[in-house]
Amino acid sequence: MLRAAPESVEITPTEFEKQVRNWLEGASKDLKDFSVTHLEKLEGPGGEYEIDAVAKFEVFGGASILVLVECKYYSWGNPIKRDIVMLLHAKMCEVGAHKGMVFSTSPFQGGALKYAKTHGIATILVQDGKASYETRDRFQPPEPPPWRPDYKYIGRMLTWTEEGYGSHLIADDYHDAIQEWFELNHEA
Repeated sequence: MLRAAPESVEITPTEFEKQVRNWLEGASKDLKDFSVTHLEKLEGPGGEYEIDAVAKFEVFGGASILVLVECKYYSWGNPIKRDIVMLLHAKMCEVGAHKGMVFSTSPFQGGALKYAKTHGIATILVQDGKASYETRDRFQPPEPPPWRPDYKYIGRMLTWTEEGYGSHLIADDYHDAIQEWFELNHEA
């Protein structure tokens, strides 16, 4: 299980969903006809599904891309298990979505990260902005220096690797990880 910060981020459910939407919209600058909706209901062969956020955009002069986004507002001690990612993958298959993303306020278990990588699902841990400042201090880290950007919240896009996991920063002015992931030729 990834433990990149000592405790969960202090964020309300409304702030959490708004932050996710802001990051998605910030990453969409080069995407044609990008839109993101909140709590959209989608129909599939197995019934109707309410999705926390749905992003849509076009590529290749009109091909529509559908991205399902789940926002998991959990306490730090309740990690995201593989079942959560599997359920999102099942919903993607049911409604014909091309991609999926899980944003969480709690860490992801290794099995969840492995499954997500296998199925091309992005996993993003939402943290307090102070977590973007890292030192080698094992105990109480010092206050960040004044030259460091003061983010209220950050995201860490996590990817399973043979060594454990990789992490890419997401912040209000830094969306590269999401932009690259949106690309069609993304490798799982």
